[in-house]
Amino acid sequence: MRIRIILAIAVMTILSCSKKESFPESGIWRGVLLTSDSTEIPFNFEIKLGETDTIIEIITGDYRYEVRDVVASGDSITIKMPLFSSQFSLAFSPKQMVGKLIRSSYEMPFSAVQGEERRFLSKHNPQFNVTGRWQIFLGDKELIGEFTDDGNAVTGSFLSPSGDYRFFEGVVSETGEFMMSCFDGGFIRLFSCKVDGDSLRDIKLHSGFSTIEEGWGVRNEEAKLPDAYSVTGLKKGYSTLGFSFPNLKGEPVSLSDERFKDRVTVVQISGSWCPNCLDESKFFMEMYNKYKGELEILCLTFERSDDFETAKREAMKLVDVAGIEYDVLITAHTPAKVKDALPELDNFKAFPTSLIIDKKGVVRRIHSGFSGPGTGIHYTNYVEEFTKFIESLIAE
Repeated sequence: MRIRIILAIAVMTILSCSKKESFPESGIWRGVLLTSDSTEIPFNFEIKLGETDTIIEIITGDYRYEVRDVVASGDSITIKMPLFSSQFSLAFSPKQMVGKLIRSSYEMPFSAVQGEERRFLSKHNPQFNVTGRWQIFLGDKELIGEFTDDGNAVTGSFLSPSGDYRFFEGVVSETGEFMMSCFDGGFIRLFSCKVDGDSLRDIKLHSGFSTIEEGWGVRNEEAKLPDAYSVTGLKKGYSTLGFSFPNLKGEPVSLSDERFKDRVTVVQISGSWCPNCLDESKFFMEMYNKYKGELEILCLTFERSDDFETAKREAMKLVDVAGIEYDVLITAHTPAKVKDALPELDNFKAFPTSLIIDKKGVVRRIHSGFSGPGTGIHYTNYVEEFTKFIESLIAE
């Protein structure tokens, strides 16, 4: 009997150790991606070990981006991002990971350590308070930076005519070095500069593996972007769109279909590779549920393949992550071919772009880009404005 008990304890101990060593430890981790010039793009994430699955949450301020496709085998682990065709291929020990992030067009070296909750290792100095709006000039590109400094860290985002750069977090060091990073699998960015009073000097914006933009900035609380409703329009002689594309079931759908008559309709020009499209899709689902029966939404996806089945597989990733229940149409056109798919559009500039169509089938507004939750008041104002306009069209 005693021998059986000892054997049972031994087996339980082996299984316990095996389970513990078969996966990186739970808790907060600090990950670092390396660019082509060995610049570090850091971010934090949390590993949550469950009984049946493992969840990784990428952390930026109060925002958490959930990743569920996590598979460990031996001392290797594969982490597939929900969107943006990117995944990590790593070797691990309980407290360390090393390997690479694989994108369709490049790979980036990656390493991570468990227990480090600081994104940037420099101590934050609240004396260099950067809260407010900043006008950023990168070559011929103009952005608006909106930052909040709470005394411990800086969070914020960058607004552009095509949409925001999503969630950033960083610090200002004791010597005035301002650093912020963003990672969600789609956007991989590091913003760095020197704070000089109301100016930002020596700006560098690293994007992905090798892109670097340089410039300068100035505090400007009155800085504004072009009106998002004035960028894209319809060509002369057109009042609506004449497309016919198959939905996920292969059934053709067009705006002339009976279900769109006497209904306000939003047409979303989107793609699973587009981070801002994810934010917009989540918002549109809220609108779709709120005004079900009075509002129709169609998502036209432009994936990086013109093959229907391939494009459908990519589009389904956006459907699953955003929880889309409205019709998604496969255009079988790549992002560069929007003008071929929708010849009625004039001056198409950004993904996403949305068209608001009244009950008579007439395009009333076209909104270029999307400023998501990371932009704070801009997102709040957009939601309020969009909702009021939809309600006014429903009431007509």
